Amino acid sequence: MSRVKIFAALIAAASASPALAQEAEPAAAQAEESAIDAAIEFAKTLTGDATAALTSDKPEAEQLEDFQLVLAEGMALDVIGKFMIGENRKSMSDEQIARYEAIFPDYLTKLYAEQFKDIVGRPLEVLEAKELGARDVIVRTQFDREEGAPIMVDWRVRQLRSGERKAIDIIVQGVSIMLVKREEFSSFIATNGVDALLDRLDEEAV
Repeated sequence: MSRVKIFAALIAAASASPALAQEAEPAAAQAEESAIDAAIEFAKTLTGDATAALTSDKPEAEQLEDFQLVLAEGMALDVIGKFMIGENRKSMSDEQIARYEAIFPDYLTKLYAEQFKDIVGRPLEVLEAKELGARDVIVRTQFDREEGAPIMVDWRVRQLRSGERKAIDIIVQGVSIMLVKREEFSSFIATNGVDALLDRLDEEAV
């Protein structure tokens, strides 16, 4: 190809690039909007299912069991569990890891049941939602109360590699249980050891 033809091809490509960029921009915006809408719908569904579980006519123990099933389905418990135990996992034995993974779902879901006591049965209002990184969406919501200020809840929703959406954090009144418990676990292990933490989680999960 002659230099003239090469130069002409470069000019043509440069002229076309703004048009290609303009086509890409709406597609990217549409994908972002779709991810946000899906995350909002996920948060609403999870909240609705949790409310149904904790306001049924069943005995309180069965309500808690149903609620735990809802969270086990809606939250990425494996991701959360690994985050909370942090670097300590590297020094844990296979037996300790297996015990931790067996205890953790019941421990965490019971913990969230405490957080949700003032939320269930209240209407959810979505205030805003925005993407955080490549796979996460933060959905900011509030629940009105008969007395006092509304309860603010942020849902961090992640699209996993499987395509499923799961909550990896629920931030109630600005407090992330993930972050609080990660620091708490680390401090407790440093003072008392891993086995003592596992004993404690076992007691609190009941």
